[in-house]
Amino acid sequence: MRGSIDGKAVARGVLGMLGLAAISWGEPALAKTAGELGAHLASQGEGLGKAVSTVFYVAGMAAGGGAFLKLKANRDSPQQHPLSHAMVLGAVCAGLLFLPTTFKTAGDTVYSSSATQNQVGGTTVIGN
Repeated sequence: MRGSIDGKAVARGVLGMLGLAAISWGEPALAKTAGELGAHLASQGEGLGKAVSTVFYVAGMAAGGGAFLKLKANRDSPQQHPLSHAMVLGAVCAGLLFLPTTFKTAGDTVYSSSATQNQVGGTTVIGN
């Protein structure tokens, strides 16, 4: 049927028109200078960091679930499902779950301006 209307094509057309309307609704978000562009990118850093941390946490939980499934598969048939696969997924799970904390600690250590030197306490000076 050459002249019939395809529902998918109509849906794509409507979504495309809605997308164009949404884009043209407000003022275009174009930077007028390189400084404005840099300031905009710098202001997005915290949100981007939170998004990356969230992705790490979700991926870590997924890897943990996969590790448990691999452990069960190993218990059901050890010859077909080696235990090393479950151990590797468990290590990936731990790494992904602790990675955001490690990034925060390392970032605070490197970029913090309020870092203080460790003070030694509980010692006695011998022979002044």
